[in-house]
Amino acid sequence: MTTHKDLILLFTGSEINTTVLKEILDDNQIPSLIRNEMSSGKAAGFGGGYVGSEAHVLVSEKHFEKAKALLEEFLKSFNE
Repeated sequence: MTTHKDLILLFTGSEINTTVLKEILDDNQIPSLIRNEMSSGKAAGFGGGYVGSEAHVLVSEKHFEKAKALLEEFLKSFNE
C-alpha cells in the first residue's frame, strides 16, 4: 500500500492542468493525488493558500517513470 510519504511530485501547475493530467494518469491506470493548499484549507475548515495558487500532482515511485512519459506528452500538447 502506498502512503503519502511514498509519493513523488510529478507536476505543479494550475488546478485545471493538474485535473486534466490526473485524468490522463487515471486513464492509464496510474494512481495519483492532487494536493492543493487552497482546497485542503477549505476542507479542513480554515483558509489556506490563496486564490490562483498552484496545485501539485503526486504519484508513487513505482509509477513515476510511466507518469513522467505521459506528462511529457501532455506538455507537448501545449505547443501544438
